[in-house]
Amino acid sequence: MRTLVALTFLFHSIISNGQKSYQIEKVLLLYTKPKNYKTRVDNFISAIKAGDSLILKNNKLQNQSNDDNILFSFEKSDSSKINIILADYKNNSNIVKYTLKGYVDKLVEFMKLNYAKIGSDVIMKTREVFIDKIKFFVVESKIFHKDKNYTYWTSMYIAELSNKEFNISIIYDNEKDKKVIEESILKSRFITK
Repeated sequence: MRTLVALTFLFHSIISNGQKSYQIEKVLLLYTKPKNYKTRVDNFISAIKAGDSLILKNNKLQNQSNDDNILFSFEKSDSSKINIILADYKNNSNIVKYTLKGYVDKLVEFMKLNYAKIGSDVIMKTREVFIDKIKFFVVESKIFHKDKNYTYWTSMYIAELSNKEFNISIIYDNEKDKKVIEESILKSRFITK
């Protein structure tokens, strides 16, 4: 009976808060997108092919996953096309091979190399954060494109869930949007089945 009451309360709070659930194998992610953000319709196939092509040219991480599962993609309603939140998961082969920390270090090395190749300055740092008791490594990048005189930031929240690599990536161009997006991510909840 207590379980039924708890589930009813949980269901009611999810509906009333606009929270949505996303399945990652045996883990349920409860996430509420920021106000003024809308679902983004992407051409993921072309983006994935472009990314795969870059990785094949400069392969440091070997045997990349081809089983990406996109959970959601949101963008700010003002159509700026820069303030974006994307969550996905895929196999954890790189985490198994290098450990989570080792994989993040390799990823940072790979990203720095590729930003240098396209002539962009980048400042990168990593940190650890716990979201609902789950340890994430966060890779933060400040990218300056010299040719366009334009700066933007990215953050990747990476964790291992249900023997999968889980990733929330954000792109933003100002501190206000960064704060709103980060707050939505840090309020996420994970339920293991």
